[in-house]
Amino acid sequence: MTAQANTLSKLLGDNSSFQRGVTASLSALLLTTSTVSQATAQEPPKPTSLTINVFSGVFETCIKKTLVPSFESSTGIALNLVTTQPPLAKLQAEGDSPELDVFVAGQSDMKAAHEYGILSSIDTSKLTNLTDLYKPLSGIGTDGSERYSVVFTYNPTGLVYNGDLWKAPPASWFDLASDSTPGIVNVRMPDSQNTVAWLAILAKATNGEWPTKLSDYDKVLELVQTKLKPKLGTVLPTSGAMQSSFVDDPRSSLTVGPQNVAIAMAKRYKLNIKWVAPKEGAYLITTEAGVTKTKNGYWAHKLIDAMMDKDFQKSFAECGYYSPVNSKTKVDPSIEAQVVQGEENVAKIMQLPWDKITPVSANLGQAFLAAVEN
Repeated sequence: MTAQANTLSKLLGDNSSFQRGVTASLSALLLTTSTVSQATAQEPPKPTSLTINVFSGVFETCIKKTLVPSFESSTGIALNLVTTQPPLAKLQAEGDSPELDVFVAGQSDMKAAHEYGILSSIDTSKLTNLTDLYKPLSGIGTDGSERYSVVFTYNPTGLVYNGDLWKAPPASWFDLASDSTPGIVNVRMPDSQNTVAWLAILAKATNGEWPTKLSDYDKVLELVQTKLKPKLGTVLPTSGAMQSSFVDDPRSSLTVGPQNVAIAMAKRYKLNIKWVAPKEGAYLITTEAGVTKTKNGYWAHKLIDAMMDKDFQKSFAECGYYSPVNSKTKVDPSIEAQVVQGEENVAKIMQLPWDKITPVSANLGQAFLAAVEN
């Protein structure tokens, strides 16, 4: 035994049990230090900021109130918001140097972004909240075994109407093109998550099966031209224009929109604006997040995981009535009736067969505009 060892032995009083304890403690400390060092080494350097696109209006406001401060405080990374959805062609042209780190879009646009090669595959092991995603939403954003996006909020879309003009609530999607509908009807430009969607529902109700080609919409387009056109007020370019249409023109009686937008409108403008699910069913409108070809992929995953966190989901729901995707989220009792929660309730919302609708959506949009404008 060395002199140093003898000295240590004397200091410890040759207490072998004590010595073993010290050795174990030192080993544990070294292991912990090693583990922390490895974790730190595996975590790439933090970027100064991340950039994500958002929808203008209530969505943007709620993101600024909830996600931005929580993510910035927890990571030290600034979150930049782009308030328009960039064209897919622009994102594709940016290649491996995209403006956005996280791309936000609806289901059909997100699928198109995946097909255009704009998105990176999501590493599901980096999303700790993915296992808490409602099962009816879990298949969205996947292509076989690959995941390219995740749903982080959703709402049922149905009929938004002015309760002062309707003796009884509208009951069917066909009320958009009915002689008995009061006042004027305003509809959105034929984007895939709104007008194209309800046209497909009308075609399904008319033909008995989901439309797959433009000719499957012939009867619906005839109905649009003969019944909707005479009552049409405006073809609206945005959700914001839809909201202002009820304020600007008291004749506005009916349009199509998500449940949360109708609730927000009624509260903001103090109008008798209501929402109803048509008898054919309200359909699911999702907002999804995907990772671009960014060099900040690790931190983009962190951002998306934060968007699925139950605490963010709660605050986002309570801000703008956005239905939470995290099954562990518990919203304030005051808004429980104004958002969708629970596996069974989520499963009841109609999911449209976008694989059948999207291939003809551009031509359908042109045919719709021709029917109402000519």
